[in-house]
Amino acid sequence: MKKRAILYTRVSTDEQNNGFSPVDQKDKLYRYCENNNIEIVGFFHDDASGKSFERPEWRRIMEFIKMHKGSVDCICFIRWDRFSRNTQEAYAMLQRLWKQGLEAMAIEQPINFTIPEQKLMLAIYLASPEVDNDRRSLNVYNGMRKAKKAGHWMGGCLRGYRIVRDQNNKTTMIPEGGEKERLVKKAFSEFATGGYAIEELRKKMAKEGLKISRSAFWVMLRNRGYIGEVFVAGSKDESEEWIKGKHASLVDEKTFLTVQRNLKSRKKIGPAKMKTLREEFPLRGHLICARCGKILTGSFSRGQMGKKYAYYHCLDGCKERIKAEEVNSSFEEIMMDIHFPAGVKSLFKKIVKEKLSARFSDTNTDRAQTEKKMEKLQQRKRNAQALLLDGEISPNEYKEMNESIEEELSRLQNEIATMGNPTTDITRKMDDCLKVIEDLKHYYNEKGLETKHRLIRSIFPEKLIFDKKAVRTFQVNKVISLMASIDKGFQRQQKRKHTGFGVLSCGVVPTGPYFNVLYYLS
Repeated sequence: MKKRAILYTRVSTDEQNNGFSPVDQKDKLYRYCENNNIEIVGFFHDDASGKSFERPEWRRIMEFIKMHKGSVDCICFIRWDRFSRNTQEAYAMLQRLWKQGLEAMAIEQPINFTIPEQKLMLAIYLASPEVDNDRRSLNVYNGMRKAKKAGHWMGGCLRGYRIVRDQNNKTTMIPEGGEKERLVKKAFSEFATGGYAIEELRKKMAKEGLKISRSAFWVMLRNRGYIGEVFVAGSKDESEEWIKGKHASLVDEKTFLTVQRNLKSRKKIGPAKMKTLREEFPLRGHLICARCGKILTGSFSRGQMGKKYAYYHCLDGCKERIKAEEVNSSFEEIMMDIHFPAGVKSLFKKIVKEKLSARFSDTNTDRAQTEKKMEKLQQRKRNAQALLLDGEISPNEYKEMNESIEEELSRLQNEIATMGNPTTDITRKMDDCLKVIEDLKHYYNEKGLETKHRLIRSIFPEKLIFDKKAVRTFQVNKVISLMASIDKGFQRQQKRKHTGFGVLSCGVVPTGPYFNVLYYLS
């Protein structure tokens, strides 16, 4: 009786040119069956790794056997490494086939399973490809690790970069030099200002052309590859580390460290939180009902022609309901009315800088000490160069000394970058803040909802009320109120019983903007 066989061929990409092409395997199997009077009942080919049996065509073989019980006697392949490159899984699959009365046959490495000693040959045939796989993996791992330690970027190409061939025809990563590079740089610089939530900035950059998911954007902002470093994973003998890479940086280290500090101070903004934010309701959560005093929410109503209209309204039976467009417009007029005289702004900046400079005196002392250490190291480096030139130390000794000094200098530079310059940072932040308040309406309209909410909370610490066609509040930020109190935007209603911003403070302070600011900050 003729044997009935399924023919199976397998090849992975790196084996196609090593005598294992699909056509060559198929031809040998067909000739073997013809010469040995074996009936072919099926042919299957896999382009997959032999590390496991989770291969598309092998699963089809098992389904075929299940559906055609008794119609298959054996599965034929060229060699045992075509069957599997995993010894443990190979034995398990052989046991499964034997239980179903099937035989596995490697025509170039035949095994007679009725002879016990032949099982030793099977163990060799199965173990050899697994050992070969392990050796290849180890060589690849060591090669990649060596390349990374030499500063070569081995991961996927970062956004803002592109892969090119160098003079040795090896791949390397360089700045893209176009729009993607510009957008990545802008994302880092914008987030470093502290004026954006992560999701808010991601959406802003997406509108400009930087299409990226939430998680990928978070990972991008934390990736030290953008400051020209390469990550080397830990091993048994070495810990993981970031080393200086050969690719150019897109972001300066100071900006990157500022971004990391900002990331630590906030959490990822999830979808659940963003669902409550709508461009039509920037004041939702800040408005209270003029009738019952509860916080107003916002929703849409559909008109007769199907058009949607936005309203702020109360809940729990209260009938308060006002057009969102009218409330938002009234609030924007308030923002437009806030102006600050130049003299008050310069005085405010000077006072704050003096107050906070004293507070950061310890940091300035630490910075000075660190800079002194760096100067000593630089002097040691110059001394070592002189010793090398005079022939008092060997080049190897100089190399060891130089590497040690450079490592310590790098550590101290990172330490200083982390400290920052408190006085400079304060001045820069105050300049940024003053730029914002010079044109609050423009800034308010340009930014996203998260920034709008922070701006509202900063200027109006208490809730807002829409009453008599105008937005009112019981309290304004004291510093802003005092700084802007001489301007017409605040003065024009001072003769009334109450200002447009609510009841004035009962505290009596010396009159005049300069006295007001000094009184509050002292």
